[in-house]
Amino acid sequence: MPQTRPDLGAPASYSFPKPQRITVGGGRIVAVDLPGQQLVSLRLVHPRGGAAEPLDAMGVSALTGEVLEDGPEGNSSLAPALERHGAEWTSRVTWDAFITGVDVPVARLNEAVRLFADAVRRPALNADDVVRRRDQLLERFWLEAASASTLAMRSLGGQLFTGRYATPLAGGPVRLADVTPETVARFHADSLSSVAGTLVIVGDLSGVDLEALGKSVFGDAQAALAPDTAEPAPPPGELPRVLVVDRPGSVQSALVIAHRAPSRSQVDMPRADGVSEVLGGMFTSRLNMELRERLGYTYGAGSRFDLRRDSGVFLASTQVEADTTAHSITSALEQFAKLRASGVTEEELESVRESNTVGLPVAYSTARAVAGALVDIVVHDLPDDYVDRNRAGYERLTKDDLDSAAVEYLRPDEAVVVVVGDAERLSEPLSSIGVGPLEVRSPESLWT
Repeated sequence: MPQTRPDLGAPASYSFPKPQRITVGGGRIVAVDLPGQQLVSLRLVHPRGGAAEPLDAMGVSALTGEVLEDGPEGNSSLAPALERHGAEWTSRVTWDAFITGVDVPVARLNEAVRLFADAVRRPALNADDVVRRRDQLLERFWLEAASASTLAMRSLGGQLFTGRYATPLAGGPVRLADVTPETVARFHADSLSSVAGTLVIVGDLSGVDLEALGKSVFGDAQAALAPDTAEPAPPPGELPRVLVVDRPGSVQSALVIAHRAPSRSQVDMPRADGVSEVLGGMFTSRLNMELRERLGYTYGAGSRFDLRRDSGVFLASTQVEADTTAHSITSALEQFAKLRASGVTEEELESVRESNTVGLPVAYSTARAVAGALVDIVVHDLPDDYVDRNRAGYERLTKDDLDSAAVEYLRPDEAVVVVVGDAERLSEPLSSIGVGPLEVRSPESLWT
């Protein structure tokens, strides 16, 4: 007997839980109590990421993050020790922060936190472990760069910035090779062990002594200094322009169209992310409909913002068959131009609103997801009700908001087009499309 589809109910309302903030010694705790969430997510945020690294130690943050996994005893001892308490270690370095943490059943929280604190504050940092981890990172760099799309993304920094951002976050193969065990020890002493940071903790905290937890993690470490921010300079050269990273014989091309964007604090996120979703952030986006559905050149195309404390990047990316590369670029740039000139449709506006509001109860249904949002709030010094403000911003978006955002935030005339593919096959057609001057580089020459 046929069954009818049930009617959809009204979307559930959602409010982000209000965090509790307390100061313990030199550190701060930002906590959210989620009754019934027995798996606690704990994150320690240090305001020192890749952007703060000196140019002669690029990659030291990423390498230190790897070495901490060797634990206080060295030789990969941390994971098995945590597993005895059902806990899992996590570590992540961004341009703006160094983030470590554990996910652990609340019943074993205290035991896991003691191990966690030792791992962050008092790791072994054995020279053999540092060298082994460094060699693994170097090998991983080139293994990952075998992916044309990864190589294209890693090529962007040198086209948009001078200074630290010109080299990938992990340091690049040349710079990372120069990071010594002594460099890692200095970085750890100056940026991690002596700096308290901010502890984010989310879960069922009904029986948790937050102050005692903070004392275990912070010890006698000092308060973190406010990070310095200064807008990085662009590299010399005409814009727009095209960089071809040569992969002889490649039958496909990975391409990225990117330009600089404002810093996180300077961007109205609902407007910016909304117009990015219209261009390339949804399946029904302009780029996907044009390059995938109409032309059949790709399995998918996307766009997004990468926003940092002092700057940002907007990028659109896809992979296409080599012979369609030039037309894919001109077709994508046409979508930029049309969106800037004519704005969004009412259907696109409604899709943006719904995609960023209806799913929030599910998106923040776990302690890990709430902790991730709190980390973002801490790193970028956002208000505690940022998620609610962001939701409200999407709810009140208008067509005029997104139309003006397209003009303000999409700047194809300032873009760099990076293409990873067969330079011999691509140079002539790419030179003829009139985007800008063309340069060809080998992958090995990008970060020397």
